[in-house]
Amino acid sequence: MNRIQSPILNNATAWWEGRTLREQRMVMVGGGLLLAVLVWLGVIRPLWAWRQDAADARAMAEADQQRVAVAMARLAPSAALSAGPALDLQAAVAEVGAQTGLTPVMGMAGDGNLGFSLPDVSTAAAFGWLSALRDRRVEAVSLSVVENADATLTVEGSLAAAP
Repeated sequence: MNRIQSPILNNATAWWEGRTLREQRMVMVGGGLLLAVLVWLGVIRPLWAWRQDAADARAMAEADQQRVAVAMARLAPSAALSAGPALDLQAAVAEVGAQTGLTPVMGMAGDGNLGFSLPDVSTAAAFGWLSALRDRRVEAVSLSVVENADATLTVEGSLAAAP
């Protein structure tokens, strides 16, 4: 048999052959235990740590997803409102105007909503008109009230469907 001639291997082989059978078995058991500890520390524990980190990251992602879903639900119209027919703001304003006797000047507001202007109206009439609109699920998103010299009001603002 052709052996590799190396001083390190020759010394290790000589050392091994100088041990009794009992000592050789104890060295093999010790080597096996050392190998098991190295596998434990070098492979198993890092894999378990990676698995735990992945589970923690998943839990955080699920919590983030839940927060985003709640925020989106707040921003989106509710299912009950979207299931019903869309509210026609101009029709509601015309209906309330016919009931209260006020005819506002309508137009597009700067914020993209339906704008209105009620020039020279009494306080009771203006706020009665706004209250009647609120009863029909229309509310003033912005409101500007100016008192005129003759004790009347000029009311301007924008209207949107109430949530």
